[in-house]
Amino acid sequence: MSTYLVSVLIGRAALSLERPFTYVTEDPTVRPGERVLVSFGSSKETVGFVLEVSEPLKEPLKDYEARTKTKYRPLLRKLDQEPLLTPSLMTLARQVAEYYKCDLVRVLSSFLPPSLKPKDSSRNKPQAKTLPFVRALPYSGTDLSRSEKTLYEKLQKAGKDGLRKSQVTAKKALEGLLLKKAAEVVEVEVSRIPERLVEHLAPFDLLKPQEEVRDRILSEAGPVFLLQGVTGSGKTMVYLSLAKAMLEQGKGILVLVPEIALTDHMADLFAGYFQGAVSILHSSLSEARKYDEYRRIRSGEAKVVLGTRSAVFAPVQNLGLIIIDEEHSTSYKQDTAPCYEAVHVAEMRARLESAKVVLGSATPRLLDRAKADRGLYVFLKLEKPYSDFGPKPYQIVDLNDSANLDPYVSSFYSKPLIREIGENLKRKEQTMILLNRRGYAPLVQCRHCHKTAVCPNCGIPLSYHRKDETLRCHHCGYRISRFSYVCPCGKQDLDTLGYGTERAYEELRMLFPTARIYRLDSDVSSNEVRHQVLEVFSEGDADLLVGTQLIAKGHDFPNVTLAAMLEADYGLRIPSYTASEDTFDLIAQFVGRAGRARKPGRVLLQTYAPENPVLLFGAKQDYEGFYQYEMNERKKYQYPPYTYLTLITVRSTSSLRCSEVAQAVKSYLLQKSDGKRINLYGPSSPYIPHLQGRYYQDILLKYKSWLDVSPILDGIQVLRLANKDAEILVNVDPAGSSVPF
Repeated sequence: MSTYLVSVLIGRAALSLERPFTYVTEDPTVRPGERVLVSFGSSKETVGFVLEVSEPLKEPLKDYEARTKTKYRPLLRKLDQEPLLTPSLMTLARQVAEYYKCDLVRVLSSFLPPSLKPKDSSRNKPQAKTLPFVRALPYSGTDLSRSEKTLYEKLQKAGKDGLRKSQVTAKKALEGLLLKKAAEVVEVEVSRIPERLVEHLAPFDLLKPQEEVRDRILSEAGPVFLLQGVTGSGKTMVYLSLAKAMLEQGKGILVLVPEIALTDHMADLFAGYFQGAVSILHSSLSEARKYDEYRRIRSGEAKVVLGTRSAVFAPVQNLGLIIIDEEHSTSYKQDTAPCYEAVHVAEMRARLESAKVVLGSATPRLLDRAKADRGLYVFLKLEKPYSDFGPKPYQIVDLNDSANLDPYVSSFYSKPLIREIGENLKRKEQTMILLNRRGYAPLVQCRHCHKTAVCPNCGIPLSYHRKDETLRCHHCGYRISRFSYVCPCGKQDLDTLGYGTERAYEELRMLFPTARIYRLDSDVSSNEVRHQVLEVFSEGDADLLVGTQLIAKGHDFPNVTLAAMLEADYGLRIPSYTASEDTFDLIAQFVGRAGRARKPGRVLLQTYAPENPVLLFGAKQDYEGFYQYEMNERKKYQYPPYTYLTLITVRSTSSLRCSEVAQAVKSYLLQKSDGKRINLYGPSSPYIPHLQGRYYQDILLKYKSWLDVSPILDGIQVLRLANKDAEILVNVDPAGSSVPF
């Protein structure tokens, strides 16, 4: 019997194990991409992941071990009957690990559901669920009783799986059929995916501009297409038409959306046109459902996969097209290891599998638009919305001007906004109000010593949530009852400052007591509640919707005519080079919710920075103007797309060790970057320097050549091994930026 050498990655996140170990097996069915059980160290059984299998040894194992002076342990057994990942996905995993400088085992874990991860814990996760079914066997006898014959005929009509045993009430007849070998009880795998009840949608016709876009994507060879379409221009209908064409060619489709909140609407739409072919993947699914969805996709039963960021790794068979909707969203960038960016990974995968990528947005990332201008992407545009009422009238309300506020009526709803909402209610038109800050108040202050209540784990201000009278940290999840919190000065007399969506909602109810008002943010947006709120508002059974950025993109509400932001300049205060771009995107996307179908829309922005050009560009949805303005700013300060960035973060439970390791990393980088075009900034404390009991230090690298920096970043592995009491995280292309040209 032949012997094979098997290269196995041990399924543990220890730094010292970031290399394959070799085992031997005589099982010829072991293949790359499968999980196996091996003995490792003192552990009798641990999960490993097969990376490679050698050709059969040409000499006895003992001779080979003597010649190589190595003793090989035997592989214990396989856990999977077939590879979990295709060869192209295995290659993609290696490319992601190499580019984003992450342990391969972490990357592989991102590719797989909890039940199939290359970890010991996967063995305790949900596996396939089976139930006993009764099915008919061929039977030519004539000795069946009347009740037995009746049951036998039911089993025949039920098909190959038969009937669930629990549904068979004629127990005596069943015993007779089993005794006479006319039926058998078998375990049948059942799905835990709830049935999606959607209406079958009628075929549709594209407008000429949409047809031209679709035809160019189908006919041209370019692997990446940037589709810039104004809000309401029908990008989704182009996606559906492309998916239909791909399915007709026998190819699979992957559709990414930035938020879980957008999956319901998009899934209903795709399922309505492609019934039975759609699968959904996102983090809110149960572990059992993730397992069932993954297997359904891997088997080829689901040809269309719709999901959030991590769905880019879904094992879609014969992949032909990857659609990334709202491609500008920062949600496509993961900020924990592996720090991958879904747009970049989609490009990697498309090249490996000869697929095409469509990046769709009304406000494309500056980086991607710059690539399109340089000819690296095929650039396509949809310039007119379905309902073109012309430019939306906009109003900028200066919150610095006391004439715009009546403190006896509201401290943050301006008089112009209250007037506009009132007019909309009279006309029976809908209003959307955005405030990108949840909770009742973002600050809680002691009335005696004026100290702000802060999180004991993170050192950042606690937010007050009035519904359950708690103070919460929105970063680590810490919470404490307002009545249990004691200020360091010993007092419990607290005052709330500022406002979030909870307070905005309550005050709106006081201002307009007869209006039907709903709120949508992550505090109230369970899958069921979110779906219910969006359905009620979409059907016109609500007058106002208050929410965070969850309401800003991807929704189509035909009766919304007023889009108002309470604090439009809030995002500009975040210390990030993408703050202007993120703020413009949010405003422009939100403005696009108004005036989409029946009537013209209006825009109102409340702000403390009324002259800021970013707000003006956003209110006018002037992408071209903003693009030119911001590209000049990026060039001036040499930020992407004019340079590459990598952020190296050191974290530790000890502030001293965090600083020491950060300085060691800087010394290493300075030594290795000598003579190269690399600028180093830091170590410095980030925007939130203390989070979940750990201290943080950041070092930013800015450079022109990835080839210069990549081997330097590889060498950080030595520092990671030498400083195990501090974690060193390498974040290539932070803040959602991808590979610049």
